[in-house]
Amino acid sequence: EEGSNIIQDFHANMTIRGGKLYAIIADVCALANTNGGTLYVGLDNDALKPILGVNNPGQSITQLEKEISNRISPPITCTVDAHITSGKNVIRILVPRGEDPPYAVDDNKIYVREEGETGLAVRDEIVGLVNRGRGAIVVAEQQRVSLVPKPEPDQKVVKKVATHPPRTGAEIVSVVERNGVKYYTVRDLRNGNTVKNVTEKSARRLWHYAITHFVGLPSDIQKVKIDWQKNLGILRKYKQGKRQVYDLVQREGKKFRTYYGVTEDGVHGGWRQLVGLEGEE
Repeated sequence: EEGSNIIQDFHANMTIRGGKLYAIIADVCALANTNGGTLYVGLDNDALKPILGVNNPGQSITQLEKEISNRISPPITCTVDAHITSGKNVIRILVPRGEDPPYAVDDNKIYVREEGETGLAVRDEIVGLVNRGRGAIVVAEQQRVSLVPKPEPDQKVVKKVATHPPRTGAEIVSVVERNGVKYYTVRDLRNGNTVKNVTEKSARRLWHYAITHFVGLPSDIQKVKIDWQKNLGILRKYKQGKRQVYDLVQREGKKFRTYYGVTEDGVHGGWRQLVGLEGEE
C-alpha cells in the first residue's frame, strides 16, 4: 500500500500526550484546505510494522468528532468510522475538500497539505485560500446567468490543444536577489497558486528540492541531457518510497519551464505519453 501522500496519512495512535491527537486535527484542517483526503488511526505509515489498532473505537470516534467540531473553524463535516483490519479496529476519517476556506485550528493556525506532510500556510497560500472561497461564490453566480453562444452553421470551430503544466509538484517561476539573499516565487502545481519571497532556508521540503535543482541547472538548459518528446522532456526520474517521481521540462518558444517533484497522479495528456503511462488512465 502507498504510504502518506497529499490525500492520505496514518497515525499509530491518538494520545493527547506527545501531541498525537493534535497532529490528527492539524491533518484534518490541512486536507480540508487542500484537496480533501483520508486519515487512518491505528495504522503506522510503515506498512511493514504491525497493525496496532484502537482499543475503544466507539469512544475514540466520539472524541475525534468532538475535537474536530470544537477546534476547527469554520465547521467541516467529516465522516469518522471504524473498520476491522487483520483483527484490529482501525478508525477512518474522511475529510472533504472544504467549500469555505481557509479552515483554522483554534481560530489562528491554518494548515495545508504538501505531498505527504502537513505544515502551516504561508501568507500567499492564505490569500489563495481566501480567494478560493470567494471564487466558489462568484463562479456559482456566473453559472446562473452565463449564456454559451452557438457557432453559425457554416462557421468552423478550431480548437487549439495546449499542454498544461503537470498537476502535482512545484515550479520555480522567478528569482530576485535582495541584500545578498535570493527570493523565489514558487508555483504550487496542485492548485496553480504562487507563493512569493521563498528562500532556501524557509522553503518546505518539496520547494527546497525544487529550488536546489533549479539553481543547479546551467544557464543554457539545452546543455542538459533531456529525453524530449516534441516540446516536453524528462530532466530526472527517481523513486520516493514506492512512488515514481519526475522532474519535467516544457519548451515554450525560446523559453523553458521546469517542474519538480511531479508524481504519477499529476501527469496528464502528453505528459503521460512522455513518461510511459499512456493508456493507463
